[in-house]
Amino acid sequence: MTGQLIQLSRHSYVYRGFTIHKCPRNSVTLKTAYSVTNDGNYLGRDFALAEAMQTIDKLKSSKDYES
Repeated sequence: MTGQLIQLSRHSYVYRGFTIHKCPRNSVTLKTAYSVTNDGNYLGRDFALAEAMQTIDKLKSSKDYES
């Protein structure tokens, strides 16, 4: 089951209760990273918004993660 991606601002999104923050572009690699947090806990960094959403889906389906 997937949730709805809600854009809060130019750099912030909420997906399934998690916050995805768009980080500044790396000046060397020119890649934009997206950090995933929940309740103030940093849960990882992905290099595409879709990857960040997949990470959240995996966390939500994991029995080890309770939220």
